[in-house]
Parts: sequence; C-alpha cells; structure tokens
Amino acid sequence: MSDPRAADADPKDSAVAKTAGIVVFSGIALSILKAINPLNRNRNETHPFSEPTQPIQMPTSQPPPKPEEPIFKMSYEAPESSQRTVKIVKGDTLWGLSRKSGVSIDAIKEANGLEGDTIYAGKKLRIP
Repeated sequence: MSDPRAADADPKDSAVAKTAGIVVFSGIALSILKAINPLNRNRNETHPFSEPTQPIQMPTSQPPPKPEEPIFKMSYEAPESSQRTVKIVKGDTLWGLSRKSGVSIDAIKEANGLEGDTIYAGKKLRIP
C-alpha cells in the first residue's frame, strides 16, 4: 500500500529526510563504538604502546634552593607634597569633592581646618 502523500511530496524533502536519518544513525553508531572501545574505558590508564613513567622524586638530603634575588626592585614613593588646591565653584560640596578626589570628607576638613560642612564659592581648599 502506498502513502497518498508520497505522490505530492517534493523530492528535496525526501532527500533531506534521508540525510537526517543517516546523520542520526551515524551518531548512534559512533556512540556505540566509543562505548565498546577498550582504549577508551579508563583514560587514566596508559596507552599499551607507551612506556610507563615514574614520578620524579626530589632528594630529601638537600634543603630546597633559595630564591634568587631580583635583578631590580620596583618601588613607588609618594611625592612629599601630594596635596592639591581646588577653587570652590557654586554647587560644589564636600561630598562631591571627596568622591572626585578619592579622599574622605573628614580628611578634607582636617587639611583645611574646617569645623562644619559648609564651603563657599570662590574659596580654595587643599585636597590631601
């Protein structure tokens, strides 16, 4: 008995279906072959044709080697006066200046001898 849809089917569709079937079958066949492969059972085992290796043992009678001195040493020293002076403009706040400069509000207040939190436009502040 023939399928009534087979007469109306596009030959390209049947070719695609056959190709898909072959791909699926090939995938299943490869999975089966990998499962039964004796060399694939335990990956920690050595290959039958390779030479066995022994772990390297460090001699215990000698102390470990001392690290070598570096050829050069890098260091960074902050300059003596790392303070900046900024002129306050309308809208500036201690909080805003502290965030821009990465310094705490208390450090700015201490460097400038401020008692309160009020600053005035036109004045200059030292930023430590």
